[in-house]
Order: sequence, then structure tokens, then C-alpha cells
Amino acid sequence: MSSTASQLERSLRKLQISDSEETSTAVQWVPSKYSSDVSQYVLVRPPRAPCGNRQLFGFPIIKKELWQLGSIAFRQVQPDETLPDDHTFLAMNSLTFLEVYLRLGVCTMARGKVVGDSRNIPSECVSSGKVLLLVLWRDTEPEATCPTPSQVHSLEMKLKRSPGWWVEVPQF
Repeated sequence: MSSTASQLERSLRKLQISDSEETSTAVQWVPSKYSSDVSQYVLVRPPRAPCGNRQLFGFPIIKKELWQLGSIAFRQVQPDETLPDDHTFLAMNSLTFLEVYLRLGVCTMARGKVVGDSRNIPSECVSSGKVLLLVLWRDTEPEATCPTPSQVHSLEMKLKRSPGWWVEVPQF
């Protein structure tokens, strides 16, 4: 067994599976088994949710924060352009600007189930036991679209909160 495979196996053994009474699955990074670049790390996918819904990796967020991040990203992506003074423009394009600025494979919004302790989640993000999420990856996505630790860290510093795994709540 290669050292990368044995590292992955050890990391998977450490993965703590949560149920509805505990905090969400711990975020863990392991070396990519598909990349020859030893510095490339990917997230350990959590086990499938008992309800069969996808697991989402991301940050609890409020729309105002998303628009602020979109403004920052716009200024980096389009430094010679003036940001339109139009909330609709920001609302419609913030995810795209953020995706381009951070070179993310996935950048979308979704609702997730609040599981366990919600003290670190801003109350504005939570409605009827669901949290608004800035999703950077899904457990069904290919490894190539996984965000890098530096991309995640960049958002963690700006939002001043940690990301996590969430069970997706379908919109219908």
C-alpha cells in the first residue's frame, strides 16, 4: 500500500461520524490521491446522511456578507471598473465574482440543516432550523472541484467563522 493510501486510510479512521444530536462532521484534509502534486490536499468526504440528502461543505452566511464578499471580489477581478451602485447587480453576480476571484470549482448558495450546537452560527443565518450556506463543495462533486485549504482559509478570515459539513435541505 502506498504511503498516500495509508495516510488516507488513517485519516478516514479518525473521521467522526455525527448524528442529529451532535456537532457536524469534523473538517479534515488529506493528500489528493489523483494529483502528483504532494501539496494538493482535498477534504475527506463525510458519510452519506441517513436521509440520503447530499452533504454540503461551506460557511453559514447572510446575504449582506455575500454582497460584501462580492464587492471585494469585483474590485479584484475588475480593478479598472467602477462597481455599479445597484443592489440587484451585486445580488445577481456576487457568487460569480467570488468564484472567479478565488478560482473556486463550486460556489453557490443552499440551505442546510442545523445539527447540534448552533452558537457559532449568526442568528441571522438561521430560519426554521435551516441555515443559509455559501457552498464551496458537495459530497457528490469530483475531487478536482474541491477547494484548496488556502481558498477556504481566505474566506474563513473574511467571514471570521469556520466552515463545516451540512446536510442539504431540498428546496421543494
